[in-house]
Amino acid sequence: MKGEVDEGYLNALLRLEVKNDYSLEPVSVQFYKEARDYLERLKERIETETVKKNSRQIGKLTNELESSEKFLKKIIELRISKILKAKANNEREELEGRMTPEEQIFFENIAKSVSEFSAQLEQGEVIIPRKESEETKEEAEEKDAQEEDEEKNVVVYILEEIKGISIMGKPVNLRKEDIVTLPMKYASIIVKQGMGMILEGKEV
Repeated sequence: MKGEVDEGYLNALLRLEVKNDYSLEPVSVQFYKEARDYLERLKERIETETVKKNSRQIGKLTNELESSEKFLKKIIELRISKILKAKANNEREELEGRMTPEEQIFFENIAKSVSEFSAQLEQGEVIIPRKESEETKEEAEEKDAQEEDEEKNVVVYILEEIKGISIMGKPVNLRKEDIVTLPMKYASIIVKQGMGMILEGKEV
């Protein structure tokens, strides 16, 4: 379909693409550039009318822009769908002479990806990514060991007075030179802050 790209052209092209389930409607080799240029001109006109405070013209141009963007988006979706179907059915002849340069590159990339993936499947080279929720046995054991360590009680020598520290959900005051037994996860916090030290060999 030849013609100047505007709202009416995009609407008509969309109708033809919908009507023809398999083949692409012929368009200019510069179709996508022409469509982008047209939309850009509309935006510039809206800005100009905004400066003039011409609300009526602003509304008209805005409606045209929104409609044209919707038409173009649907056209792209339909043409991509047809290209994918043609590749899946090995029917490139249905597209010959009807694809834009951008669409030809897209088709070739699909063909290359399909060919490479097919070869990988045949040779057993496809690696299935592991889901984040899946854990190896080693990871699960390491996690369990870490949790077990955090719950383990150790003896801590208090180096500085600590007031109102929350332990097991309760505020606790610790005096300098106190020796207390705490779960490792609380003891490690005190040690990291330089306010205590774990007495080696004093696990409880």
